[in-house]
Amino acid sequence: MSFQQLTPIPVIDAHVHVFPQKLYEAIRKWFETHAWKFNENGTAEDFIEMQFEKGAAGLVLLSYAHRPGIARGLNEFMGGLVNRFPHTAGLAAIHPHDENPRDILKHAFEECGLCGVKLHCHVQAVAPDAPALFPIYEAVMQYGGIVNVHGGKEPAIDAYGLDVRAITGADRVENVLKRFPELKLVIPHLGMDESERFFDLMKRYPNLYLDTAMVLCRFFPVTADREKLIEHANRVLYGTDYPHIPFKMETELEAIVKMDLGDHALRQILFENAARLFPLGLKV
Repeated sequence: MSFQQLTPIPVIDAHVHVFPQKLYEAIRKWFETHAWKFNENGTAEDFIEMQFEKGAAGLVLLSYAHRPGIARGLNEFMGGLVNRFPHTAGLAAIHPHDENPRDILKHAFEECGLCGVKLHCHVQAVAPDAPALFPIYEAVMQYGGIVNVHGGKEPAIDAYGLDVRAITGADRVENVLKRFPELKLVIPHLGMDESERFFDLMKRYPNLYLDTAMVLCRFFPVTADREKLIEHANRVLYGTDYPHIPFKMETELEAIVKMDLGDHALRQILFENAARLFPLGLKV
């Protein structure tokens, strides 16, 4: 089913993962061993093309560095995709233990054409408020970029090899917001399982955003508060986590449309917020 069959509103997916094929295959194997099976397989180019064929207006592409020393190569790969596919924006990879993170990000922003950074606290075993991330936040702010950080506590998969709930959560994210109030920060998965707490933080921190990935379709045993989504619709982004999902890419969209949020809130979530936040070349 195309996106246009579900809604006349243009759709920007603000949470799409892309990796070089060898790394993608390793990630898929890990997920299939420890979490869930992906619904689709292919290359980064395949996934981008499939999203646009379904009717996406724009895509925000993410990758992350699971170990030091690979970020520069990932960023060059990402830059190639953004250059090839119109109406895409890419976030840079960086690892907290990389040498010269500012140089890596300078290259990502100035040479690769990227517009922010993706951090994954669970994978990188780092708290969002760890001092090791401060130079990264400062560099992103210098370029007027955006940080998407998986700083919520779930899914707390044992295979990460640490208690991810101990190093993540709304309190730690608030520490970041207090220290860097000008930082544009996106928390994916509506910050589950502390969505209520993150919605409360949005009242005090105007640069905090949430994305919907894998939450509204109720794959996880959590329920999003419809009224909260409407109240904060100007800073909620539609996202899917595609292709790292065990269901069809349009499942999340179908679920949010069925919530009957109203045309104004739905348009903000599906299109306007991401179109304003990311350099996708799309007019609001």
